[in-house]
Amino acid sequence: MLKSAVIGCGAVSKNHGKALLGNAYTTLEYCVDIDYERALAFSKTYGGIPLTDYRELFDKNLDVVHVITPHNTHPQIVIDLLEHGINVFCEKPLAITVNEAKQMIKKSEESGKLLGVCFQNRLNKATIEAKQILDSGKYGKIVSGMALVTWYRNGKYYSESPWRGKYSGEGGGCIINQSIHTLDLVDYLTGGVESLAGFDGKLRDSNDYEVEDTAMALMRLKCGAEVVAFCTNCYLGSKVCDVELRLEKAVMTVRQSGLTIVEEGGNTIFHPAEVLTGEKSEWGISHGVLINEFYKALINKTPFIADCHTALAAVSIVNAIQHSKGRYIKIER
Repeated sequence: MLKSAVIGCGAVSKNHGKALLGNAYTTLEYCVDIDYERALAFSKTYGGIPLTDYRELFDKNLDVVHVITPHNTHPQIVIDLLEHGINVFCEKPLAITVNEAKQMIKKSEESGKLLGVCFQNRLNKATIEAKQILDSGKYGKIVSGMALVTWYRNGKYYSESPWRGKYSGEGGGCIINQSIHTLDLVDYLTGGVESLAGFDGKLRDSNDYEVEDTAMALMRLKCGAEVVAFCTNCYLGSKVCDVELRLEKAVMTVRQSGLTIVEEGGNTIFHPAEVLTGEKSEWGISHGVLINEFYKALINKTPFIADCHTALAAVSIVNAIQHSKGRYIKIER
């Protein structure tokens, strides 16, 4: 049985807590937050001894630490843990910048410790089925595609945490926080984004945040096709996170509710998937599945589906959209 801890006991931590509660692969030993009351509340629900300084974990003989802290804190915390011989499961994004992400990857390689990233949507039922179909070549090659993310985030959301809505804390807005999951799926499903041109901007006349709330991009894939992406936090309606891929013999749409395939001739196939409801339904149901896969990869010494090397592209895509201003930028890997 592996021993684990959690750093960061905010909103997203409950997904990790649920996955660790009674887990067959690990016991949760500690939970850390600079706000002791928040760490204590997490402890009462999911277990672990509450602490306020993550450096206290260095001599606790831990196998894994989950890093669920503000984006700008990921590099230092993760590198510190790796240097002390601890495997790390990090919430997305791996880092705010490509250079920081590369430093983290280098430290993972030097230490021989696994660094995983929480791209749980890679293990959604629809994603798994779509990946299998694409790899089989059943419907031919990818011709073109579209990624659509329409959410709503207002002033209240940004005021809940002092690091949100600031480039120094969050590293961006709708691209790096909400849309990064969908952009990662485009990269993961298609065999890789080679380069892109895009624009981002703040469309709302608001002082609640400084980061972008809307972005668009045209992504050139390694296979030669192009995918257009539109992302916004300004849509007051149902949350949409779709990846549509036009193949030679079908159109495939990947969303959390399931996989839709429209074949040549108009025949439609729908493979439904379980979905959540409520305010945070967009997080999906795959956190626990991915976390279990991380622990199984450690125990069995097998590759992990969302390790730091595969997560670098998502950071590069985010950075490219932010800096493109209409010129093409190569995606780093």
